[in-house]
Amino acid sequence: MGEALQRRNPADIQRIVERSALEQRRFGLVVYDSQGRPILTWGLATAAGAIGRQELASLSSLPRGVGLTERQGGTPVRSHFVALMGGGELLGGLRVSVSLQNFQEVLDRERNYFLGMLAVVSVVLVLLVSVTIRRTVSFPLHGLMGRIAALGRGEVPEDVTIPGRDEVARLTRAFNLLARNLDEARRRLLQESEYTRSVIQNVTDGIIGLDRTYRIRTWNRAIVERYGIPESEVLGRNLFEVFPPFEREGLREEVDRLLRGEQRTFSLLNFEHETRHRGRAVFNIRGSALRGSTGEVEGAVLAIEDVTERVALEREVQQAEKLAVVGQLAAGIAHQIGTPLNVISGSAEYLMMEWGPDRPRPRELEIIVAQTDRITKLIQQLLNFARPTRMAVQAVKLNDLLREILGLTEHQIAKERITVTTDLQADLPAIAGDENQLEQAFLNIVINAWHAMPAGGALTLRTRTVSAGDFPRRAGRPAPPAVEVIIADTGIGIPAEHLPRIFDPFFSTKGVGRGTGLGLAITRRIVEDHRGTIEVASEVGRGTTFTIRLPVEGVAA
Repeated sequence: MGEALQRRNPADIQRIVERSALEQRRFGLVVYDSQGRPILTWGLATAAGAIGRQELASLSSLPRGVGLTERQGGTPVRSHFVALMGGGELLGGLRVSVSLQNFQEVLDRERNYFLGMLAVVSVVLVLLVSVTIRRTVSFPLHGLMGRIAALGRGEVPEDVTIPGRDEVARLTRAFNLLARNLDEARRRLLQESEYTRSVIQNVTDGIIGLDRTYRIRTWNRAIVERYGIPESEVLGRNLFEVFPPFEREGLREEVDRLLRGEQRTFSLLNFEHETRHRGRAVFNIRGSALRGSTGEVEGAVLAIEDVTERVALEREVQQAEKLAVVGQLAAGIAHQIGTPLNVISGSAEYLMMEWGPDRPRPRELEIIVAQTDRITKLIQQLLNFARPTRMAVQAVKLNDLLREILGLTEHQIAKERITVTTDLQADLPAIAGDENQLEQAFLNIVINAWHAMPAGGALTLRTRTVSAGDFPRRAGRPAPPAVEVIIADTGIGIPAEHLPRIFDPFFSTKGVGRGTGLGLAITRRIVEDHRGTIEVASEVGRGTTFTIRLPVEGVAA
């Protein structure tokens, strides 16, 4: 190039430029002489002007030349100027221009390609990282969450082993230990709970557990047996809704005081009320406050002891003691009064005979004879009541016996304007017993009934067969089948305060001379001698009902 410029041969220079095979649209070339005038232009630099010798000379001090960015026709162009030296002299200059638009397209294309590849690589890396995280973190954590949920449902999840020492592996091992400890604690708690429940269920006394709102939370087997109410019927219900008599008899006040913390315990002895399948029963009820770990009262526990049989035995002992006293009294009366009474009675009868039929007898003699006869009968009743009698056991048809009693009393009952209604079971089985004694027992009740209806009324006699479950059990023996006799009147009734004493010897509410107070006592003894039971229910002004139950096997039981 330098030699071509020295020879100033444009053809040589043109050939050199053409051999460069530069495209006019992308590149430009300007050759300057030593004065800075363009002597050759090509491509982008066709419009380039002179640069002046001074500017060209300044380029000679810059071995690498100088660059310049400009716009030609709206197209960004990058030009580079260099000085051409030869033999130490300034020969000219060279300007090379390159269109930046084409390079920008290439750069954009390369950038887009790079960015696309970068995006693909990034997606692949993200997928790889995601898969790695799911395998090493997400899957184990998901499994751990599932085991936590299972533990919350009360299930016991199996141990899961995750190798490694990272946080997930350590967390999994810690959870495995926690699950095992919780399972062990739960097993111990269940064992203790089952043991406590077993103790409560096997206690012979009834146990009722209450919360602060009187809701039943505990109901053991003994309570089921005593009341015939299964646990499923009472759990969650109010105690006083299940047992209204408890509220009427003052139990609620005692429980209230427990729940308020005013007392720690209480006792109600000989608490008597009706049960579903056993009739009237007697219980001792003891209550205790139920306190939590903080000492606050959380509820109450009631222990219910069935003392029905014990109270019945005590009453039988008391009755036996009374009978013993009556026996001693009867024996004394028989010896101390019997002989003088016979003398008085005999003397009165002799005087009546001596008076003769043609002379009117004094009224006083008739009174003496009648009253001595009455005293004699009373003494005989005392002796019969006190002495054990020998029973003539036979098959007794109670329906026939009751009809016979109504026949004996028919005249007196009609005289008192009393209507009689009978409802006698046709196929009533016969019982084994003493017919004479049973007749006396039922006759005493019928006589008391008509005495209780001085202004007339209604007398009802009813018989039926009762199942074994309806007949009260005696200690250690199953309940036998029985027949039931009900004698009801619409008389004046018996005051509630007198009901507990009506079977006591010599107790009577009748006027002087109308009763000895031994009728019902004798009736009760006869019924009990036949291994039966007698109950009475009465309401003043509405009447009285006696219920007698006798086992079919009678005294052979």
